[in-house]
Amino acid sequence: MSAPGPTTFKGFTLAPFQRQAAAALDTEHNVLVAAPTGAGKTLVAEYAIHLATRRGQRSLYTAPIKALSNQKFRDFTADEDIPSVGLMTGDITLDAHGKVLVMTTEILRNALVEDPSQLADVGVVVFDEVHFMDDIERGSVWEETLMFLPPEVIVVALSATIDNLGQFATWLERVRGRPVTVVEERKRPVPLKHFLYHPKAGVFPPSRLKPIRKRFEEHRRDKEWKKRDDRPLLDELVKSELMPLLYFCFSRRLCEVKARKASRGRKLLSPEERKQFEQMWEAGKKEFGFQDQRGPMSELHGLLARGVGHHHAGMLPLQKEMVERLFAAGVVKMLFTTETFALGINMPARAVVFDSLTKFDGVDFDYMRTRDYLQMAGRAGRLGMDEMGLVYSVLEYDDVLEAPLHRIQSGKVEPITSRFSLDDATLVHLQGVTGRSHAHEVWERSFAALQAREHSSKREEQNRRQVKARLERRYTFLESLGYIRGEKEILARGRTCLHFHGYEIQLTELLYEGVFEDIDPAALCGLIAAVIHESRRREEFWRNALRPMRGTLRHAQRVIDHARDLEEAAGITPTVKSLDEAMSPAIYEYAQGRRFEDLGRFTNAAPGDFVRVARMTVQYLRHLMKVVKEGDPQLHAIAEEAVSSLYRGPIDVRAELGLGMTEGEQNAKEGAAASEESDDA
Repeated sequence: MSAPGPTTFKGFTLAPFQRQAAAALDTEHNVLVAAPTGAGKTLVAEYAIHLATRRGQRSLYTAPIKALSNQKFRDFTADEDIPSVGLMTGDITLDAHGKVLVMTTEILRNALVEDPSQLADVGVVVFDEVHFMDDIERGSVWEETLMFLPPEVIVVALSATIDNLGQFATWLERVRGRPVTVVEERKRPVPLKHFLYHPKAGVFPPSRLKPIRKRFEEHRRDKEWKKRDDRPLLDELVKSELMPLLYFCFSRRLCEVKARKASRGRKLLSPEERKQFEQMWEAGKKEFGFQDQRGPMSELHGLLARGVGHHHAGMLPLQKEMVERLFAAGVVKMLFTTETFALGINMPARAVVFDSLTKFDGVDFDYMRTRDYLQMAGRAGRLGMDEMGLVYSVLEYDDVLEAPLHRIQSGKVEPITSRFSLDDATLVHLQGVTGRSHAHEVWERSFAALQAREHSSKREEQNRRQVKARLERRYTFLESLGYIRGEKEILARGRTCLHFHGYEIQLTELLYEGVFEDIDPAALCGLIAAVIHESRRREEFWRNALRPMRGTLRHAQRVIDHARDLEEAAGITPTVKSLDEAMSPAIYEYAQGRRFEDLGRFTNAAPGDFVRVARMTVQYLRHLMKVVKEGDPQLHAIAEEAVSSLYRGPIDVRAELGLGMTEGEQNAKEGAAASEESDDA
């Protein structure tokens, strides 16, 4: 029997799973699509968006990372059938009333808490990478958003393959109050072929693991067998012309070190490709206005000219943008990258190499999950170009003997586990909407509650008691801070905290306790950075640079310590983050007018990390501007000046999006939008 639904869309012949999803959307069902990387899930989202546009409704497209949001903004802007496209990532707000609005999931959740009425004309919301609900730190945001969205909004959830798809769909149908059509596609458009590699065994298929393990057992005491060397593998892949290839490392530094080593003695570009590379590089220089005579862009040019590159979150956004463009054009043949490159960004390769099968899981190093492996491995194989995607795993000696290779490469994909946890701003919001005593009912509707119920009635009741007690303790804490009172009353501080998602306690307390009084713009930037920053290991900074704002920082820490003390008094292990000053000297100096190139004196953090913290600082300064606009014009003016002092050079996101307006025009536009935007935490 042929699949229902349209057979073509936007010039593409739809696969059966895409037709099934389209038919469900035609009947206004919610849709949950689970399919391998590269199978074509995005086309389902685009079909839903075009349906909503024809009905005169707006569409929202949410993504877990800003890089993916930026990419989708460019894609939709190039679609002639979409009248207008907006973008809200916290870094920037463009056309907040566009027919299609691309945003990070946090922004949508925050909008639902602050002012749900602004979504009145939204017909569909796409949740890209919805399995991100499983993320320990941010997963609760996806769950809350799915719960709080108005019931008339159609949800299109796009997911990698997960084990508990039926369970998730049952919850989604229950919480959304509308039928959910589950569309599962297990077949990859380009099949994968997996290989293993060790220098003492060469490249071999998993089927040969048993005899190789037996041989390795005989060399447990031989140090030569425990040496690592992946260069012969790269030589073989180059010789066999199995490029472009993505080489996944789980360390930023390793990406750069390996890229430099791999480039030595290699020239992977033909004369024609080298000419294409130089043309694209010069076009980028003209578009973005960067210099490459010396410094980071010069170093990157030297690597890329040989056909080798690296890509990770510590790089400048402009560097990542150029690498992505060149890789997409086929003039980067070997790219060393971290796992974020596999998250949604559509850049397939001929082959994928794993530097290691172990990664840090937030607590310890362990062998990676099947789902993570398949997400990255799924980047191998280019549709219409390759018959097979090739995946190679570099093994340590111990991996050959002990690694759960079958489970990693072809085992059962892990289920989504709920990470549901209501933050303080959401609890304050619920106080006003449902009343304090009914807040636990929100938990009853959560995916966490459904999963608890499916275990046992005893565990369900135990969870219910624990959650109720936890909520009561948090409400006691919020009452002691003066945010709420009684059953349904929200006080002034509580109303303020609704605008500071993520660091709502710290920023509200600093505002009300007078820490922002008589502060200058640069010190305000440094203080906000200390609130939001979380240092990486071995991050160092020049403490003397903080001398001008040392008194302000001490005052701020006393205020935050008081909030942490109140948490303990309420029986809660403190969750309010203390100040982290590691990035503040560099932020302070940059806000004072110091050049970006000179910031190495004030921090050893990666340039990309500085840009990320500076952009987040701008984001929270805009929150502050919105809060104090009417009541404190002086602080509003200081915050506005602080934004202007930071939002320049690589902090200015316009270049990455190909926007041509001047900085003054953009700042004016964003200032006007600041009163409407709800940014991510």
